[in-house]
Amino acid sequence: MRSFVSYLSKHGYVQRSLLDVLEYVKEPKLLPSSVLTHVQVKRLLRMVATTSSEGYRNRALLELLYSTGTRIGEILTLDLSNIDLKNRTVIVMGKGNKQRVVPIGKTALRYMESYLVAVRPFLALDSDEQAVFLNPDGTRLQYHTVRTMIKKYAKQAKLEVEVSAHTFRRSCTTELLREGANMYHVKELLGHESLDTLNHYAKLTITDLKATHEKCHPRERDN
Repeated sequence: MRSFVSYLSKHGYVQRSLLDVLEYVKEPKLLPSSVLTHVQVKRLLRMVATTSSEGYRNRALLELLYSTGTRIGEILTLDLSNIDLKNRTVIVMGKGNKQRVVPIGKTALRYMESYLVAVRPFLALDSDEQAVFLNPDGTRLQYHTVRTMIKKYAKQAKLEVEVSAHTFRRSCTTELLREGANMYHVKELLGHESLDTLNHYAKLTITDLKATHEKCHPRERDN
């Protein structure tokens, strides 16, 4: 904008002093959009038919996304060596090539076990391929395929919220904070550098805060 105004000033369209009176506006910290409730997530997951190899792969991937709160890029770059079913953990490579260990919830673990043992072998055409999530041709699953898949399931579920792969990360974060999870632990789970990133997520729980206030504040119980 400053360059544009300088151009206008240079050609005599505006006064040079205009640059001196322009105020910088701080970018507002808006609440995260595209967040699903747990009920909405379950409704979307029910749209995933697990009767085919690709369908079961999709369900396992979405369950892992929602359970771990990982980024879709971190999920798609997973190799078999990153999954530890025995200890219920997954090693992900985050931003800045920083590794972190993330726990896998019991529901996601059940789907991942079945996928890796009984489904992935049908997709793995090359025994040397180490990618966890595969295309039907045996190559590593790509983001555009996941994006199209998620939009299809969201449409079938008739969700009014715009859903993307990142929606599962936001929804996981919101549900954890809503249930009282320690913000430091959530920060470590998500791979954030500081707690500041979580502040706007905490605001989403205002509905729960209101309910608690109405239930617990003595003045709210007065007639």
